[in-house]
Amino acid sequence: MLDTLVFDTQKPGPTLLVFGGVHGNEKCGTHAIARTVIELRSGIFGLKRGKLIMVPICNPEAYKRDIRYVETNLNRVIKKHPKILRYEHGLANELVTLIDSCDVLLDLHSYSSGRRPFLFLDNDTQEQKDFAAALNIPYWVTGWNEMYENEKDLLQGDTTTYAFSKGKMALLIECGLHEDPQSAIIGYKSLRATLAYHDMAEPFEKARGEPPTITRMKAMLVKTREGKFLKDWQHLDPVTKGMPILRYDDGMIYQSPVDGVILLPGKKARIGEEWVYFGVEGQ
Repeated sequence: MLDTLVFDTQKPGPTLLVFGGVHGNEKCGTHAIARTVIELRSGIFGLKRGKLIMVPICNPEAYKRDIRYVETNLNRVIKKHPKILRYEHGLANELVTLIDSCDVLLDLHSYSSGRRPFLFLDNDTQEQKDFAAALNIPYWVTGWNEMYENEKDLLQGDTTTYAFSKGKMALLIECGLHEDPQSAIIGYKSLRATLAYHDMAEPFEKARGEPPTITRMKAMLVKTREGKFLKDWQHLDPVTKGMPILRYDDGMIYQSPVDGVILLPGKKARIGEEWVYFGVEGQ
């Protein structure tokens, strides 16, 4: 059973569910939740209404080994698994049960190729946009689901898509670099901003009100054979169509398919995994 922390005011209000450590090498959500727990228990701040449920480590074995996952990417198999064929299938069954019970999901992640925090806005209703705007995250990425329409073998389900399918509000935040202490601070501020937006706690800081930079995903490269990036690409680096991006070990060059930006270059991607995405600014 996953370690689950519950703070219930017993007053009418939403149930907020917060995930940390869906990927075992992403510690920021775990640390953000730990700080929140300490502050709630010590009375530094309190909940006004509703229920807060937090899972600090959603993939315990991967977290212990400091790896992304054990047998399969947990955030690609979020659905009910009648037969548990992989370690992460059992975890997914627990997580979807928790999602079923909540009203709002906040999933805190980090990444390996850039310092700018961003969030995924995949259900771009006005309600979701208002929620996202309250978190003070300056960069938004959309178009995730469109990327996987023809890649069903890669994506059986992720946390926010499953939440949307059940009528929940949900946001996934990429808080910054894995090892950057600032990522945990961004995760904590996002959690506090979510509580404030849903009137569950007093605000931690004022919303900036500045419009975000929105990038729509347009292309994805899956790693089918070995190769190396031609430079130390970082998330949101600008690219032009035809620009050399990586060289396969057989000498073939892969070029950017768009005029736009590079997204989430996966320097440690395994064969069969997503290697790099590309996007263009605008919704």
